[in-house]
Amino acid sequence: MRESLLGLMVASLLMGCEDVSFQGGKAEEQSVVPDTAELGAIRPVARSDVNAQRQAAISGNLGETVATLVETLPGLTLKTPLVTMRQAGSIQFGAKRLNVTLIPLESAEASGSLISLEAMEAIGAPVTGFPQLTVFGI
Repeated sequence: MRESLLGLMVASLLMGCEDVSFQGGKAEEQSVVPDTAELGAIRPVARSDVNAQRQAAISGNLGETVATLVETLPGLTLKTPLVTMRQAGSIQFGAKRLNVTLIPLESAEASGSLISLEAMEAIGAPVTGFPQLTVFGI
């Protein structure tokens, strides 16, 4: 009885390993992956996100924005709707100008931007306010 129980356990474990059918006492394997001849010609498909990454970075004066402090943004960073891809840029507050990383923010241009604490302190803007910044692409 112990041997038959062990045999049933081994058989049940092995049945889950492959798709095998038993016909006439012989095991016959069934292919899970179709033959390449059945697939026909395989061609790569262009994805829209790849096309978006190929856009050129925008340079020059991108416009003005009102910034809101976001403590979780790392480093010298500004998330803004004024760019469509991550790029190098700079921000100006009063007479001070600072190089930052510009990250796209999906929202209307009039909605403002999000600035990191490090960038806010480096540019000399009040951390309790909403400074108006001029944004430049490099």
